[in-house]
Amino acid sequence: MARVLSVDRGFVILAGLGSAALLLAALGFQYLGGLAPCTMCIWQRWPHVVALGATALGLVAMPRLAAGLGAVTMLTGAGLAL
Repeated sequence: MARVLSVDRGFVILAGLGSAALLLAALGFQYLGGLAPCTMCIWQRWPHVVALGATALGLVAMPRLAAGLGAVTMLTGAGLAL
């Protein structure tokens, strides 16, 4: 019998906490540390904002869709970094 791929809520929460930590660190460096971000640094924040939305979506209703959206945001952030 085929096992359906499931997404554990713990992984959804962990991924969301990772994005939240990175976003909070960037904002902390900007507002508390006084470091002005470059344009690319601002662009790199948006995938983390989308990942936080995907985390909320995953916790409320659709964890598999949220996992896919999280993977896309990770690849987008990596593409921006390159």
